[in-house]
Amino acid sequence: MKVSKHLLLKLALLFFLFPSFSAAQEEKPKLTGSVVKGIVEQFVSMHYSQKPLDDEVSTKIFELFLNRLDPAHYYFLQDDVAEFRKFETRVDDMLRRGNANLALDIFERFKKRLSERLAMMEEFVGEDFDFSRDANWILERADQPYPETTAEARVIWRTKIKFDLLTLKLGDTSLKEGKERLMKRVRGLWKDFSQYENDDVVSMYLNSMAAAYDPHSSYLAAQDLKNFDISIKLSLEGIGAVLRWEDGYTVVNSIVPGGAAARNGKLKPDDRIIAVAQGDKAFESVIDMRLNNVVQLIRGKRGTKVGLQVLRKTKKGFDTLKIVIMRDKIVLKDGEAQSSIFEQPAAVESKSKQEMLRIGVIKLRSFYVDFNDRRKNPGNYKSSSRDVKVLLKKFVDENVDGVILDLRNNGGGGLDEAINMAGLFIGHNPVVIVRQSGGRRVTVHRSRERAVYTGPLVIMLNRYSASASEILAGAMHDYQRAFLVGDTTTFGKGTVQNIFQLPEGYGALKVTIAQFYRVSGWSTQNRGVETSFVLPSLNNAREIGESTLDNALPWRSIDPVSYRVSGNLKKVLPQLKKLSAERIANSDFFQKIDEDVQEYLTKIKPLKYTSILKMQEDDTRRKTQRDQELAFATKKETEEKSATEESPESKKEIQRDDYMNESMAILADYINLQQKTE
Repeated sequence: MKVSKHLLLKLALLFFLFPSFSAAQEEKPKLTGSVVKGIVEQFVSMHYSQKPLDDEVSTKIFELFLNRLDPAHYYFLQDDVAEFRKFETRVDDMLRRGNANLALDIFERFKKRLSERLAMMEEFVGEDFDFSRDANWILERADQPYPETTAEARVIWRTKIKFDLLTLKLGDTSLKEGKERLMKRVRGLWKDFSQYENDDVVSMYLNSMAAAYDPHSSYLAAQDLKNFDISIKLSLEGIGAVLRWEDGYTVVNSIVPGGAAARNGKLKPDDRIIAVAQGDKAFESVIDMRLNNVVQLIRGKRGTKVGLQVLRKTKKGFDTLKIVIMRDKIVLKDGEAQSSIFEQPAAVESKSKQEMLRIGVIKLRSFYVDFNDRRKNPGNYKSSSRDVKVLLKKFVDENVDGVILDLRNNGGGGLDEAINMAGLFIGHNPVVIVRQSGGRRVTVHRSRERAVYTGPLVIMLNRYSASASEILAGAMHDYQRAFLVGDTTTFGKGTVQNIFQLPEGYGALKVTIAQFYRVSGWSTQNRGVETSFVLPSLNNAREIGESTLDNALPWRSIDPVSYRVSGNLKKVLPQLKKLSAERIANSDFFQKIDEDVQEYLTKIKPLKYTSILKMQEDDTRRKTQRDQELAFATKKETEEKSATEESPESKKEIQRDDYMNESMAILADYINLQQKTE
């Protein structure tokens, strides 16, 4: 997205507010004084809402910061909060001066309370708990008052531990193991927070400020910026290992297939990394080091060496090994577009052998793009639209009868990617309208791609399909180019964020700078995109989506643009809905989902608290029901085992589920109706 000259001038001035750091300096840049002031000023001036940093926003920042530390009101006492609350309307004034001392003071008090709660845990886990005595536990504590005294905090924590232990016990975990897991969890939390530096706290404070404006703006510290970059381009330079933090150790969780560590072959899952060396330099201990810091040491430019000293558990104890790995570029294949071609019975009324349709399915988890490669080589770079284009061409070459694009759980990505991908289905046409802050400029974005696939199309969606997914789905709906199948609506994120990089070492600002609208003039913000075929789902009953988030921007509409509808799907929609409703009514799977929805609406959603005896009673009932379902499933699996083993579809990357089966049936019905009218 283009940035205005006015904004570029602001960004240029921003650089003068930061101290100068040369590449040779080892000291980490600090978020203090003029740096914080510069970040605050630029964020407020760039944000889409153009809302001033005033007392109202100040109060929101204060509450958001407290809730980031203690969302369930377990740790702080009422006196703690009252002591700091006298500053809640002065947060704005302090931030404008670059003063973040309030955040540091609150954090120190939080660490003190966390240490006290850890001591309580040590005491309580040594007790014997009687689960035959009833007690009540409030499930959602966000609206509960903070404990008034330490004695009240003890009661809350003892009850919490009892319920946590019961939950683990009902999940077939022994009390001894359950106590160890609870202690491990709180000790890990203490270890993590105890290693926070001032910059980490200020970063959290700046994120609270951003969240006070809208839920998608944020301050990205240097490491967060690297992680964001990796997620959007699906690649990084390093060794290709997924790591976790456990009891003070950085542990190898898994090895990325095809990565440098996989090719090296020496690093194994569950290895504990105890030291890291850069090239031929000496090893430095990383025991008790924060996971993010260890990751930064291990990552590096391709072609450079990193040494890992690891502990590996054997039958005789632990072995110490030193492994040297050459860093390389790692492509995260799991996030790439996947495709499969399935056979689906045609919806024919004949009793003779049914004709089989070939349905191409593309599963897309995000709208990824490698921005760096795109700048360097515009004709050859990694992106979702380019990958999907290749898959669609393959489908056309193989004469598929229809295509399903599965965007379930796709949270979005690059705006340009959604626009380009829409063009693969509708060609050179308007796709989305983008309105800049204050309505100063409205831009209509057209796809530059030619249509690759023009046949029957279904897009699968759910409540977690957001942002770029909604742009694509909304365009396909407005052009009557595709049937939308899934939950009642998508997530409802209709805003555009840009990344504004700060000077080296200070990270970046992710700021909401615009709102997008469908060509019909409707925004997806808060309301999402409605589906044509609503399938039974717990998501439809749960509170999910933009409208449930704090400080979400409101829904608006604008004048539509001129566009020509490419299909006439509304004509056949009533008949297709009737056929789908009949299948759903006769489906054991969807009947079970409907039962789950009713149980959620009548028993779970209204539940504000639960009791020990009720939890145990519900667990007994669920286990009995599970045993019955398992017996039925085992019988059904035995009957279908041979067919499943022989089916080539069982080996495909994309696995069919009941939602996809119904989407295929809808597509088959549509193809059948098309053939009848030809």
